[in-house]
Amino acid sequence: RRLGGNRLGATLAFAWAAYPFTLYASNSNTNDTIMPAFLIFGFWLASSPWARGAAVALAGWTKFAALLLAPLWLSYPSARRVPARGFALGFGAATLAAFSILLLEPEPLHAARVFAERTLGFQLDRDSPFSLWGWGQYHAGGIPDLHRVQQLLQLLLVGAAILVAFVPHQRSPLRLAALTGALLIGFELVLTHWFYLYIPWFFPFVAIAVLFVGRRDGVAAVH
Repeated sequence: RRLGGNRLGATLAFAWAAYPFTLYASNSNTNDTIMPAFLIFGFWLASSPWARGAAVALAGWTKFAALLLAPLWLSYPSARRVPARGFALGFGAATLAAFSILLLEPEPLHAARVFAERTLGFQLDRDSPFSLWGWGQYHAGGIPDLHRVQQLLQLLLVGAAILVAFVPHQRSPLRLAALTGALLIGFELVLTHWFYLYIPWFFPFVAIAVLFVGRRDGVAAVH
């Protein structure tokens, strides 16, 4: 409501509830809707650096894709005045809160190592039977191995994530939503393993960017 009025708020809520892929994720009992939920709360509180930092951290430790948004969300609303301290405090506090669960284990360091192996390690070595980036696993004649192309695109994506922290200099909520959605879509495009349950990651921000009612006070940066 604060950005686009009652009409936009109601439309976005209906869009999320009626969109088939958000229902698929809920019916599948996955955590793929948790990450965008954290980001939406961060977007709602976008004028607060610590809230943006906390949202990116909580979303990122739910799904690593959200960590790609850190430079963009850090530099909102102006690349000329980056509130690094507040963002870092929020990010750090949320990270400590998220990983404090490891202290419940008898051996926290062992638990941290298992976490890394079963998350980062698993994702880095993950194959997929229905991904063009995973064709190389078949070693079949006539099927190209696109792994190098994938690596190049991944580097370009990281470069884009850093670039949008500086360009454009001024960010409106609309630009923040649009760039957030674009980066998350880019992340999914270069994933070896992709599934339709990942669509809710970017859907809220694409919906905001498409449905945003361009009032003058809505497109201005929130201070």
